[in-house]
Amino acid sequence: MAQAHHQSHNGVRVERIIQDDSHFIVSVQRCGLCSQAFASVFTEYVDWVASRDAQYRTVLPITDAEADDLMAGRLSPHRVGALGHGRRHLQSDWPSGADEPSVHWGSGVFEVREGY
Repeated sequence: MAQAHHQSHNGVRVERIIQDDSHFIVSVQRCGLCSQAFASVFTEYVDWVASRDAQYRTVLPITDAEADDLMAGRLSPHRVGALGHGRRHLQSDWPSGADEPSVHWGSGVFEVREGY
């Protein structure tokens, strides 16, 4: 249910794209119903053999102050994972060999890496 709400056009909107590379996208998003801010981190790894690129997305609730810091450049997109300490985040993992993504709740600090 959280994933469906987050992906709906009425539920969550992109407030600002912080990093926009072809294989690494970081954005600040905000819920249209409750105004909760989220950091969204998307990473893709090209599968040069089978052409089934691995894709990973993490959505982490953040405070308004953290959202402001991220949008103002005071917080590096690579440091977003450190904000996960003591918090839950929604994780979508779609490795290159899988037929569909695995969506689950995670918690704690997570690694943020650029794709290729």
